[in-house]
Amino acid sequence: MRAVYVKAPFEFEVREVELPKLKEHEVLVDIRACAVCGTDMHIADHEAEEWQTFGHEVAGVVAEVGEFVTTCKPGDHIVVESSSFCHTCENCRNGEVERCTSRFSLSDDLDYKGFGDYMIIPQEAAVRYEGLDFRDACIAEPLGVALDLFYTADVRLNEDVAVIGLGPIGLMAIALAKMAGARNIYAIQRSGRSKARIALAKKLGAQVILTSETDLSSYPFPRGGVDKVLDTASPSTLVQAFEIANFGGVVAFLGIDFGPGGTVTFDANYFHLKKLQLRSSFAAPALWFPRALDLIRSKKIDTNDFITQTFPLEELEKMMKKQRDDSSDVIKMVMVKPE
Repeated sequence: MRAVYVKAPFEFEVREVELPKLKEHEVLVDIRACAVCGTDMHIADHEAEEWQTFGHEVAGVVAEVGEFVTTCKPGDHIVVESSSFCHTCENCRNGEVERCTSRFSLSDDLDYKGFGDYMIIPQEAAVRYEGLDFRDACIAEPLGVALDLFYTADVRLNEDVAVIGLGPIGLMAIALAKMAGARNIYAIQRSGRSKARIALAKKLGAQVILTSETDLSSYPFPRGGVDKVLDTASPSTLVQAFEIANFGGVVAFLGIDFGPGGTVTFDANYFHLKKLQLRSSFAAPALWFPRALDLIRSKKIDTNDFITQTFPLEELEKMMKKQRDDSSDVIKMVMVKPE
């Protein structure tokens, strides 16, 4: 089978590799679609010092199952949970699976990942579905991340909400906040270069604020600020998030950076006296896949709004370099295997 390897900075190789023998609780997946995530871009640009496989937003068909697999059978259409709880650690047994300390991670625990022909996964990571194209179904993984952020923020009816960062997760969070009955939604982005993302934010019902043109500290929010901030950008944006949050407001954060960019300082007295809350969203284990699939199937999240490019595996390098160099028309790219 083929597997794509990457090493920073943006070096790619397509290799012929041999899959290991299937174990008794494992599932062989014929990969039919894998979406490009911001994490994949980061791996290609910064993180991968050695050659490695990548890709974790996967939909496919069960090709074979191990002897003791009970969750699926050959021919089933599945999406792959990028991280699954173990069922047996203390937190899982206490009913707190979101705090699993021994979870499976697609990124860490598999030799071959989503940008290839096949992959082998533990049976608990296989989530069956019906009634969706593979290109649409693979969006369940990033939508699950957006759901985790949305639930972490606890957006409620008639609240004012700001979403910082207009990547696919931020845009999906806007759609979810709208469904929850948010009164005003503000989409905050540094610049207007990504025309497709700004257009979609407006279509989803948000008012767009470009911080390159507007000082957030003087923006005329009707309530002075917002009740909830959903921050999907770098840690450096947290200070702005604290400033626009109302008294007693909640900031839910899932942005990430490495090196000096991963450190941020703020006035703890200001944070304390304003009674703010900072909540971390980290979708590992990756929950909410059935709900995400339902939202996609019902068109409450319309994947046609988010998927802007599809391409075959052979064009992965070209398309990832396009996203790096010319992303004005990019929201979400999906690798699709021809039928």
